[in-house]
Amino acid sequence: MTKRGNNVRKVRPADVGGSSEPPGRLSLRAPAKLNLDLLVGPRRPDGFHDLDSLVVQIDLCDEIELAARGDGRIELECTGADCGPAEKNLAVRAAKLLAEAGKCKAGADIRLVKKIPPGMGLAGGSSDAAATLKGLNNLWNLGFNDGRLMELASRLGSDVPLFFRISSRMTGRGELLEDLAVGDFHAVLILPPFACPTAEVYRKFDELGLARPDWNRRQPEFADQIARSPVSCAVRLWNDLLAAAQDARPELREMRLKIQDALHRPILMTGSGSGLFVLCDGEPDASNLMGMMPEQYKPLCRIAKKL
Repeated sequence: MTKRGNNVRKVRPADVGGSSEPPGRLSLRAPAKLNLDLLVGPRRPDGFHDLDSLVVQIDLCDEIELAARGDGRIELECTGADCGPAEKNLAVRAAKLLAEAGKCKAGADIRLVKKIPPGMGLAGGSSDAAATLKGLNNLWNLGFNDGRLMELASRLGSDVPLFFRISSRMTGRGELLEDLAVGDFHAVLILPPFACPTAEVYRKFDELGLARPDWNRRQPEFADQIARSPVSCAVRLWNDLLAAAQDARPELREMRLKIQDALHRPILMTGSGSGLFVLCDGEPDASNLMGMMPEQYKPLCRIAKKL
């Protein structure tokens, strides 16, 4: 099927081809992120919430191939997880925004293999956008520095600037970033067969009055502990959106509690859900937990590691 509109075409090819990169072509990986924790304040007058989150990239990645073209068109080919309508896809929006900012008349073919499922709190679309900004900045020879690219990234979404750092502390409404040292870890990801739409989860958060007066309760020494061993901090990691996500999707609560009973480990949620994860000391620990996972959930699991 082919969709045309706003100089964008979406098709679904059978494969993405080899790894060779002829002139004017670039292959990139766009990693998923995990919110190790997520502290959320009350709704602000502008409709956003103040956040404080420790965020890391992991080795679950979308694959992107960019090729410059001379006719000014931005074309998308997508396979794998759902990319949504081409004209709303964040990689396409990033390419069009960059072309406008750089007054660039070149175009691009974007071939995207989606391996990060949407609606899981993994920010795959935001990562695709960041990779596209960085890649096309090179292919189009625009010469924008990271600061300028991050400014453009913030116009696409609060999560997009995150992918200019391997790990960071995110504050404000998500636009303020500080470099963060995070110790190595593996994780067992549990990717449910249902999504948690971000807007719905935040609406539940507000309706249920879940914002705590002491929402910004992070202790200064916690950064040092995270830098040494995130796994040792797992019992202290918390996502303030968990109750709202479980209210929106009661099956998420059932799944999380069953897995927690089986593994005897904290089961954490990334972003607004529905993705869950368990921090592990290394691959042997993660493999052991995979073996302990309830059979019904094993097909939903995979092992990842911090980049």
